[in-house]
Amino acid sequence: MIIQHHFNMPNLPIAKKKPWQEERVVQGRRLHDNSKFYNARRWRKVSKAYKAANPLCECLDCEQKGLVKEAHVTDHIRGLQFLLDNNLDPYSFKELQAMNSSCHNKKSGRDAHKNKIK
Repeated sequence: MIIQHHFNMPNLPIAKKKPWQEERVVQGRRLHDNSKFYNARRWRKVSKAYKAANPLCECLDCEQKGLVKEAHVTDHIRGLQFLLDNNLDPYSFKELQAMNSSCHNKKSGRDAHKNKIK
């Protein structure tokens, strides 16, 4: 007896509009939605390569205190939007720094309060 199985090839799910869900909006303190940039394959590859070359946190706080922490995040030193607005290369290693998650969250919080719309 021969048993045949019919398996469907996996496909990406088709996004369905859910009328009860509101469309995702940019978080209140963010002026620009950069998710397309950060989710792009090119950025993920650059970020991974940068962290491989710089595995420790490079933030000023850690440097000044002599702390050694593993880096989890690749951060734009001057901010992605600044680089894009000034036609600078956001993939350049000169514009990046490796950071520990907690250090990155502190920096992002400070930056968000600096750029707040009044």
